[in-house]
Amino acid sequence: MTALFSACIVISLALDAAVVFSPERVRRKIAAVLVAALLLTWVFLAVALFQIVWRTESPLIPAAGIRRPDLVRSAGHEVLVVLASLGGPAVLATFLGGAALRTSRRRRPRPGHMERMK
Repeated sequence: MTALFSACIVISLALDAAVVFSPERVRRKIAAVLVAALLLTWVFLAVALFQIVWRTESPLIPAAGIRRPDLVRSAGHEVLVVLASLGGPAVLATFLGGAALRTSRRRRPRPGHMERMK
């Protein structure tokens, strides 16, 4: 899942540039694909984090029920590191995608702009 997450980030970054520099007639289609790629990025991030939690859950709480607070604290730190290392690029890709979509919108003239030109 982490590979799919990375692929979606790379695809969304490529689509950012495509949205900004594409002609008007295909811009809407590319923007829709960009939004889908960003949504898939966040879905794959959630799935990757869930898989990591699922793999590390069983060693933290053994069958005997003996709890080790130092191990739980260490695992909590690792969760924050993984969340920052995977979530940071996802946030950056989402921000760049939003900026590309905002930049590529068609400019509508404000009412009364011709009167100021006289």
